[in-house]
Amino acid sequence: MLEALIEFLKDYGYWGMGILSFLSGTVVPITSEVLLVFFLNLGLSAVGLTLVATLGNSLGGFSCFMLGYLTNKETVQRIFKISDRRMKRADVIIQKYGFWAASISFVPFIGEALLVALGVMRVDKYKVVAVMTLGKFLRYAFIALSYTGLAGYFGF
Repeated sequence: MLEALIEFLKDYGYWGMGILSFLSGTVVPITSEVLLVFFLNLGLSAVGLTLVATLGNSLGGFSCFMLGYLTNKETVQRIFKISDRRMKRADVIIQKYGFWAASISFVPFIGEALLVALGVMRVDKYKVVAVMTLGKFLRYAFIALSYTGLAGYFGF
C-alpha cells in the first residue's frame, strides 16, 4: 500500500502535490507539510512546489469557508461533528481579529473550523481569501526554505 502511494506521488509530481494540498485544506486529515518535503526530495522545484501547495491548500480552505457561508452553524456542527467548545473558540478569535483570523487557518484542527466559522459569520470573502492565502504561502515558503536553504530554494 505504501509503495503504491509513493509511486502515485512520484508519477503525479506537482499535480499530486496540488491535489493532496487541496484535500489537506479541507477536513481530510492529510499533512501537506510532510508531502512538501517528500516532493522536495524528489528534486522538484521548491518555488514551484510552494506555489502549487499554496494554491491547492487555499482552494481547500476556501471550500471550508464557502461551506460555512452557504449553510449555518448548526448544520456545519452536525455534519462535521464540531464541538460547541471548538466553534466557540473560533467565534472568540473571529470576534477579536475579524478576517485577520484567516492568517492562521493553516493551524491543524482549528484552521478548518476557523474558516467555516468565518463563512458562517459572513466575513468578507475577498479579505478572507487574501489573508488565508498569504498565511498558507508563508508557511510553505518557510518549510521549503528551511529544508533547501536560500540558494536551493531559488535553484542556485
